[in-house]
Amino acid sequence: MRRIALILKRSEQQAVLLGERLSRFIKEDGRDVLLEASQADLAGKWGAATSDRIGDDADVFVVLGGDGTILRAASLLNAKIVPVLGVNLGRVGYMAEVSPEEAESELRSLLDGSAELVKRMMLQVTLPDGGVTRVLNDVVIHWGARARLIDLGVRMGNSREIEVRADGLILCTPIGSSAYSYAANGPLVHPDIEAMLLTPICPYSGLLRTLAIPADLETELVLKRGEELTLTLDGHAIVRLEPGQSIRIVRSPLPFLMVKSRSRDYFDVLKEKLGLL
Repeated sequence: MRRIALILKRSEQQAVLLGERLSRFIKEDGRDVLLEASQADLAGKWGAATSDRIGDDADVFVVLGGDGTILRAASLLNAKIVPVLGVNLGRVGYMAEVSPEEAESELRSLLDGSAELVKRMMLQVTLPDGGVTRVLNDVVIHWGARARLIDLGVRMGNSREIEVRADGLILCTPIGSSAYSYAANGPLVHPDIEAMLLTPICPYSGLLRTLAIPADLETELVLKRGEELTLTLDGHAIVRLEPGQSIRIVRSPLPFLMVKSRSRDYFDVLKEKLGLL
């Protein structure tokens, strides 16, 4: 673990201040600090290097921000499994369990090999053009411009196709169950449970409630009717869909490897961030 990447929300002053402190700690420990190529100004101030392929060059990701920053970090990863220490600076998000006060001690435990690491499943999405990408939270099919019903055919494994007539459809991981799926009345699922959740958005017929299926069951979504439809991946990558096109989704062979807090667990974060329990 020689090269430590700091992935931070540049517009968040708390993230910048904490990043500067952690950068000093990393350098004093005899290791290298990496920042994204877009943050060359901070790299110059902190004596860090930059990389335009940070997912390949880094040995560790330290993510400073909310859920959106963690999702951006996940999108930077390629075929290499990199342990991720998520420091929660967000107001609502709950993916990262580590608080700012714990950041330095948890980083120290990660670097000396005593940290507890947990695997979180990701989804592998095959797009209509044959391209393959991965998501940590969710895949959402919805109208791009107008609020109208869409018709989708859903085929899971070798089963017959089922119909979904709704404003849209969310297919998410357990870690993504607290995001858009939860807002659409889907259940919260503990991230240790490996499953895919299909949650319709304002359903009219067909699938009316969330359906949980085995993580390894490949699911194909076929667009039957709808114009100007959009496929959104983890809330940032956007793909336009045409009638007759399909996408295939299955569990990614590469997990998202995260540092688990030693002082807080999933239920503590749910209570703190979502006001539950």
